[in-house]
Amino acid sequence: MPELLKSFAWDAFVLFFYAQVVGLKGWLLGLAIAVIIAFDTIVDPWIGAFSDRLTKAPLGRRHSLMFAAILPFTIGIAAVFNPPAGMDQLQIFGWLLGTGLLARCGISLWTVPAYALGGELSTDVTERRLIAVMRNIGNQLIILTVPAVAFGIFFVHSAAFPKPQLNPAPYTPFGVFVALLGGVLMLIGALGTYRRARAIEATTCDIAPDGPGSSPLAILKDMARAIRITPNVGRLLLVAFLVLFTNSVINQLSLHLATYFWQLDETWTPRLLMAATFGSILAMALAPVFLRMFSTRDAMMLGLGAFFVAQAFAIILPLSGLSPPPGTAGIGALMFALRFIGGLAYGLYVVPFNVVTYDIGDEHEANTGRPAQGMVASFMFIGLQLGSGAVALLAGSFLGLIDFPVGLPVGQMPAGKVQALAWFVLTLVVLAGGAMARLVGTFRIGPAHG
Repeated sequence: MPELLKSFAWDAFVLFFYAQVVGLKGWLLGLAIAVIIAFDTIVDPWIGAFSDRLTKAPLGRRHSLMFAAILPFTIGIAAVFNPPAGMDQLQIFGWLLGTGLLARCGISLWTVPAYALGGELSTDVTERRLIAVMRNIGNQLIILTVPAVAFGIFFVHSAAFPKPQLNPAPYTPFGVFVALLGGVLMLIGALGTYRRARAIEATTCDIAPDGPGSSPLAILKDMARAIRITPNVGRLLLVAFLVLFTNSVINQLSLHLATYFWQLDETWTPRLLMAATFGSILAMALAPVFLRMFSTRDAMMLGLGAFFVAQAFAIILPLSGLSPPPGTAGIGALMFALRFIGGLAYGLYVVPFNVVTYDIGDEHEANTGRPAQGMVASFMFIGLQLGSGAVALLAGSFLGLIDFPVGLPVGQMPAGKVQALAWFVLTLVVLAGGAMARLVGTFRIGPAHG
């Protein structure tokens, strides 16, 4: 839940906030977010490998890092949404860079060990599916909560700001809310799994790893070795990158599209942000039946195919004039339905994907003879960071390239700029979807993976 809280708050609001409210130039914004995520990408595998080797830590190899993550994340994410007034462009760039690094790297200290812990709590296939389902139910609940609270309490319609996301005032208290909720969830998660994890570690401490060191170069070599020894690790990285690249396209540009392309009002915008979550929650209930009907690879391919089609149609239909007019309840309902279908499809993909991730961790551990869930988990988050970073750099650069106006009311926004942004989103979704279909079709999942 803490990782998804961060991801949703970051993807849904940070790009829009700094581009349309703070007024940071597109290329500086894209560069700042790309640098943050590139650094986070480097840190993630180090955290995963370091956590695998942290056998003598007083609070355990996973929980020592999980507890250490709470303070830097809460300070960093609150500061991201509270840039001091009166700064010039380079100062805003520096503020976002510094606070963003603190928030993103702080949460990585939580997420990578916590995800690895999911593969260690049980080796039973049925229990692992349950863990994956419960993890994703928690994820969807937090994604459902954030937009409801954001637009129900903080971003409220007013005469001065009919599109409340353009109002600068709510962003600071919203950032504090995200920080406090994230900190509480991290503490509950760490305390709730502590005793079970320590009991498991006590039975496996005699297989303390003796592999490569923990320097960045050693970790890089270890990653290359992991891909060579266990090819599924490399495929996992590519799958995660392409899926999360598309997710980031949707999440980071949703407020731009909702505000200027679909022109949703203050009631439909939060519904749009929550629609996929409703679909994914339904998917968690359907996942056991779905996985009995299809093999793991077929389940992943069917879920991903429907996900990409739904995202593409949300752009194609309005561009071709086949949707209700912008600003109407009809287009709000259509976008809600497409996001709901996309969320349902994504949920049906993500459960088998999580199970496969745990199984690949076991496969690599068997191939190397040392704990590997932390390293394998980090590969999934490398894909997440690379996908999110690539989108931020491309989106920020594109907004700067077309000179997308800052803070204009909807009626004054040039239609050509809005259509250019919509075509940009559609192009990214189609390219990533085509590559994804080809990759998952060749994913080699052994008998142990279903």
